[in-house]
Parts: sequence; C-alpha cells; structure tokens
Amino acid sequence: DLNGVTAKLDYLQSLGVSGIWLMPINPSPSYHGYDITDYEAINPQYGSMADFEHLLVAAHQRGIKVIMDLVINHTSSEHPWFKAAQNPSDPHHDWYSWAGPDTDLHALSATGSPAWHTAPNGQHYLGVFTADMPDLNYDNPAVRREMIAIGQFWLRKGVDGFRLDAAQHIYLNLDSQWNDAAVLRQNLRWWSQFMHGIDTVNPRA
Repeated sequence: DLNGVTAKLDYLQSLGVSGIWLMPINPSPSYHGYDITDYEAINPQYGSMADFEHLLVAAHQRGIKVIMDLVINHTSSEHPWFKAAQNPSDPHHDWYSWAGPDTDLHALSATGSPAWHTAPNGQHYLGVFTADMPDLNYDNPAVRREMIAIGQFWLRKGVDGFRLDAAQHIYLNLDSQWNDAAVLRQNLRWWSQFMHGIDTVNPRA
C-alpha cells in the first residue's frame, strides 16, 4: 500500500534510488488496475488521497521523484462515463467509439483481440484490449480537455510525471492499422497537445 511505500523510502534512498514509478493506483474493479472508474481518486486498497499526498512529500524530501501510471486510452466499462454513454442522447455517448453501419464487427484490434464488443444497449463499441476497457474517442474535444485536466490535477498534487499506458493505441486501434503513417500523425498530434497542457503546470514533468 502507499504507506508501505512511504515506510521504505529511507531504504530506497540508501540504494541511490532517485525516482519511483507507481503502477495504476486509481479505483478499478480489476486486480491490475488498468480499467479505471475514477481518474481523480485513489484505490482504497492502497490507501487514501492523504496517504498519497504524504508519500509525495516524503519522497521529495529525500530527493526521490514519483511518476504514476496514467491510463487514458480507455476507461473501465464500470466508469460512470461509459454507463451514461449507453444513452445515445447523453453527451458522454460521443466520448466512446461506436460502430457504424459499415463497421466490420469481426475485425481484430491492434492487440490481436476482437475490436468490437456489445454494450448493454445493444450497440457495439470499440475496446482494443478487452470488453472491460472501452476506448475513449479522442476525436471529441471534450475528451481531450478532460484528459489534459486529469494530468494537470495530478501534477498539482505533486506528481513529477507519468508513464502513459497504451500511448500508441489512442489512434492505433485495428490490426490493419499497423505502420499506417496517418495513424502515427494522429497519435503525435494528440500527445503534443497533451504535453503542452502538462507544461502549463510543470514544464519539467
């Protein structure tokens, strides 16, 4: 847990460790934490937000920086956004990618698994990894604004940077898209926008 990490900081410092990477610490229904249900909270299995803030202060006092896993390619299917998205008239519906009439529902994702999954509302949504991890729609400016704001939230807490999970899969969704230069350009444009948003809070992140 987070307090356990804090308790080991003197030992880590004695080893010459200057930075630590925390794997997903947000609330999640899974053991691995890569399907997040709340981007601005701490998984209670690991402790509280106060515990996390204490860890950051204690680490910085010892010259140890802290980066955290930021998983923004997809959410959990249990995330309130995805639950709201089941209603086509809800604004969150367009926060996810839904199949159209010409979509190949048997297509493989870029990770080799089925790309499309059936939602409770009967529609098919994109999930590059699993059905439990619906992909966010980065063509929606509201999604981009929200994800930049989430990065800024954690930087203001004192986080020193991020490990960005599944960075290439923001736009690399299908097995047929590997080595597609247009997909690469779309990814780079998004991450450049994200970086500029991060720089407004901490240009050294």
